[in-house]
Amino acid sequence: MKIGIAGVGGIGSNVARHLAQAGMPHLKVVDFDGVAPDNLNRQFYSMNQVGCPKVDSLKQNLQNIHPAIRVETLNLRLGPDNMARIFSDCDGVVEGLDDPGTKKQLMEALADAGIPVVSASGIAGQDMDCIAVRTMGNCHIVGDFSTDIAHALLFPPKIAMIAARMAQIVLKLKQTIFPKGIYGILGEAFSLGRSNVTMAELLVDNGIDILQYREKPGTKDRKTMLEECEKIRKITADAHVPFIINDFLDIAMIIGADGVHMGQTDLPVTAVKQLAPQLLVGCSTHSPAQAAQAMADGADYIGVGPLFATQTKEDVCEAVGLEYLEYVSANLDIPFVAIGGIKRHNLADVVSKGAKTVCLVTEIISARDIGKRMQEIRQVMQRVS
Repeated sequence: MKIGIAGVGGIGSNVARHLAQAGMPHLKVVDFDGVAPDNLNRQFYSMNQVGCPKVDSLKQNLQNIHPAIRVETLNLRLGPDNMARIFSDCDGVVEGLDDPGTKKQLMEALADAGIPVVSASGIAGQDMDCIAVRTMGNCHIVGDFSTDIAHALLFPPKIAMIAARMAQIVLKLKQTIFPKGIYGILGEAFSLGRSNVTMAELLVDNGIDILQYREKPGTKDRKTMLEECEKIRKITADAHVPFIINDFLDIAMIIGADGVHMGQTDLPVTAVKQLAPQLLVGCSTHSPAQAAQAMADGADYIGVGPLFATQTKEDVCEAVGLEYLEYVSANLDIPFVAIGGIKRHNLADVVSKGAKTVCLVTEIISARDIGKRMQEIRQVMQRVS
C-alpha cells in the first residue's frame, strides 16, 4: 500500500511519522519548501536540518524510525496541472497543505480520480476537546472546523493530536483498500528450495504490496499448511502487508488472514461472504461474464487472466490475452490484479493496458536476488505509469 503526503509541514510530517511508527511500508511525500527554525516546535524535523529540503529531511527521519520503509520524494510545488498525475499511483492521500485554494484543488482532483483523501480543517487554538471527524464521499476531515491561524495561534499538542487521528484513519482505510503495486504469490515448487516462510520474509522485507499463500492440493497436509500460514500471518501483520489465502477458507479464518481468493470451481463468493464477512474476497475471472458475476456476488477484487500462458497451475484455462484486461480496465468499477504468465519482458504491455496491481509468480520467487528482481519490476511499472 502506498500513501501520498501532500505537504509535509506540521500536519503532513507528523502524520508521516505516525504511519512510519505503525509500519506503513510505502509513502510518497511531496513539498517544495525547506526546513525552517521557527517551525521546529510543531514539525518533525531537527535543528541540523534547517535549510534542507523538507522531503529529503523527512525521508531520513522516517527511515531512522522504520529502516525498511520506502519513501518516494518529490521536491516541487503542487498545482492543478500535476496533482492527479503525481498521486495516481497512491491508495490514499494525506492533505497537509497551507493554502486553502490549493487544498480545494487537491481534493477536487483526487475526488475525480476516486482516491481517498484525509484532510484537516480547524487546527489552531488550544481547545482539543472539540476535535471531530467528518466524512464526505471519499474525503475524511479532522479538526474543529472553525479555527485557523487568523483566529488563534497554532498549538503544537493540538496539531500532534489531529495528525495522530488522521494517521488512524489512514490505517483503517488500509484494511479496505486493495493495494496497487506487486501482488506476490508463494509456491515452494518454484522457490529454488526456499520455504514459504523464508520467501514470505524475503518478499515482505523487499516491499511486496500484497501476498498470497497458494499450495497445490495434496502437496502438504492441512496441519502443515496451517502452521506455515500462522508464521506468515505474523510476518505480514508486523509489516502491515495484506495476507490472502488461496482457496482454504478455514485456514484463512483460523489465522485471521486479511482475505481469501477463490477460483471459478471453488466455493462461491456469496457463500464465502456469508461465512466470513470480515474477509477481503477475491475471485479469478477469465471473461467479462465471469467478472460481472463476481461483482454481482460481492467480490472485493477480481483476478484478470491468465493473460499469457502459464505453468504455475495445473488446472489453468487458456490464456485470455490483453483484450480482456483492456475490457476490465475500461468498463468495470472493481479493483483487479492482472495475472498469468507476466514477465519483465511483457510487463510494460500489461501496465499500459490499465493494470495497477500485477502478479508475477515465478518471475519473482524463482529469482536468486529477490530485492533486485522486485526493484526491476517497480522500475518498469513506474516508467510506464
